[in-house]
Amino acid sequence: MKGVEKCHVLRPPGIAYRQSLAGPLSLFCESADLARVARRHGTPLYVYSAEMIRARFHAFHEAFRRFPHTICFSVKANSTLAILRLLLEQGAGFDIVSGGELERVRRVDRKRRANVVFSGVGKTVPEMELALKSGILLFNVESASELQALAATAARLKKRAPVALRVNPNISARTHPYISTGLHDHKFGVPIREAHKLYAAAARNPHLRVEGISVHIGSQITDLGSFRDALLRIAELVVELRRAGHTIRYVDAGGGLGVPYHAPKREFSRQAAAYAQCVTGPLRKLDVHLLLEPGRFILGPAGVLLMRVVYRKTNRGKRFLIVDAAMNDLLRPSLYGAYHEVVPVASGLPGSATEITDVVGPICETGDFFARHRKLPVVHEGDLLAILDTGAYGSVLASNYNTRGRAAEVLVDGGRARLIRRRETTRDLMRLETVP
Repeated sequence: MKGVEKCHVLRPPGIAYRQSLAGPLSLFCESADLARVARRHGTPLYVYSAEMIRARFHAFHEAFRRFPHTICFSVKANSTLAILRLLLEQGAGFDIVSGGELERVRRVDRKRRANVVFSGVGKTVPEMELALKSGILLFNVESASELQALAATAARLKKRAPVALRVNPNISARTHPYISTGLHDHKFGVPIREAHKLYAAAARNPHLRVEGISVHIGSQITDLGSFRDALLRIAELVVELRRAGHTIRYVDAGGGLGVPYHAPKREFSRQAAAYAQCVTGPLRKLDVHLLLEPGRFILGPAGVLLMRVVYRKTNRGKRFLIVDAAMNDLLRPSLYGAYHEVVPVASGLPGSATEITDVVGPICETGDFFARHRKLPVVHEGDLLAILDTGAYGSVLASNYNTRGRAAEVLVDGGRARLIRRRETTRDLMRLETVP
């Protein structure tokens, strides 16, 4: 880039500090100066790197190149239409958990709905009808009652529903309890010992077509051994089900591969390859097509949330940076106590002054924070900060608490920073309400 002499990459390949010949370090997304992006679109503001999304998707795809597979991006991780379209262009299918998510997929993909997998414990009849009419690839069924409802819905529409049972292998994912899904204490899936009975019931029904088996043990999993243990149990079940006469074409291994929020390294290709080895090892001799549902791994490091410091505050020596973003914009720290790196958009040279401070939002909740007791470079009122790794479970978890509009979103692709979601206004928030 003309006029830039130094570069320090934070999140490869797209998020980096660059130093001009005459100025301080400034945070860039690809070739877009984030300070300029913020001046144009305001804050709070989500910014995504298209280059990073493509790179991480293709690294994941390459890791499984020797095994028949389809990548069904987990829409719940980020459902912004422009992001879904970008992933579709890379060859992604989609994993959905609601009729609303299916409508989003239908909006960006009018032709390839055969690569859509419908997961979730509470599918309603209208959602099942929409999915059947859309011709999706697979329903991941999670209970006997759901199986009966799906069969009745398919019969009424004179269709045959392709099904897999999501089995619960009773394996700990060693992750936060709110995003662990593979134990008997969790609401997800059916106990593995009950699978034979339910598969037999599905096979007897003329409006259901058994196609596969599904497992998903949780989210933000960094212990790869948990994936291997789960797939070993699934491999045993596949053999047993085939002996019983069932056709098992697909194994849906779910998603859940985590990202290291504490200063990720440049090794996402290696991480994907290690994950692939754990997942495919138990399945290599089974002649199945693997379905994969990554979300966070593809999108997490590709996004940042920009925010501006509104006030500095000190309470008896306790320092606070009060910013214009809040828990309604990014819920993960409040919901999970999740860690995200917070960095200044304009950074001084090494050795600049630092302080221990909390980064908090304006919402009237003590839980409205992004960082606590964090060592950060000293910044001033009006300065910009960036929260890293917010591409997944960021904007998609946003709310309107305190009657705050959701943040705008921008997709950077090379030198172009394109607005893909405008900022909500107060008028937007009240347009569905009436005053009696």
